[in-house]
Amino acid sequence: MGNQITILAVMRTILLWVSPFVLLEGVLLLIMKPDVHIKLEQHLGKEIGGIKKRLIPTIETNIYTFQNWLVKRTFVVGLFFIIYSAMLLIVLIK
Repeated sequence: MGNQITILAVMRTILLWVSPFVLLEGVLLLIMKPDVHIKLEQHLGKEIGGIKKRLIPTIETNIYTFQNWLVKRTFVVGLFFIIYSAMLLIVLIK
């Protein structure tokens, strides 16, 4: 019974491995300016070919509204990621 792998042990291992990446993303959000992110989104969002058909435009508008809200607050989101990563490391290492 001592060598069984539980779901909580697997989740703990995954969270321990993911937390450094969350920390790195938080640092990148603190360093990167919102203008760079908006320009990157516009460049990657260009449609190369084909017909774009919107099935549910109201949901798509809401998604972009939330994304734009987050982009304007990259400093706060970056701090949240750093604090979250530190809490994960402190709680799960013990």
